[in-house]
Amino acid sequence: MIFGKLILHANKNQLETSNDFYELEGIKVVSVRHPFLSAGLIIGGLLAGFSTSFWDLLYDGERGAVVIIISLMAVIALSIGRLQLISRELLQSPLSEAVYGTYRHLRREGAKIAAAAHVARASERKAREDLR
Repeated sequence: MIFGKLILHANKNQLETSNDFYELEGIKVVSVRHPFLSAGLIIGGLLAGFSTSFWDLLYDGERGAVVIIISLMAVIALSIGRLQLISRELLQSPLSEAVYGTYRHLRREGAKIAAAAHVARASERKAREDLR
């Protein structure tokens, strides 16, 4: 699942996102990260530490809620991902695109984009060599 739009037009050597179109020849790095991993684990860890301090004072329902919230924080932190496209032309630019979605799906899409960008750069190099 992707929050936004990410369509690979391999026949046109273009990638379409929610806001922009990217030429695949210009994409140098396709990065997929866990943007909320540290925040989710810190919040879950702090909640776990706080709740263990007062574990004997909590009711069974409150204990269950604490365990569910800690588990939910860990699952959310591990499942949300961000795919970011980096190119030489977009360095230090606010236009570099970031698409959010599930980490596993973005990893698959990122691999497809990187492979298509490699093919596009190779065909561009071959076309330049043929002109010489």
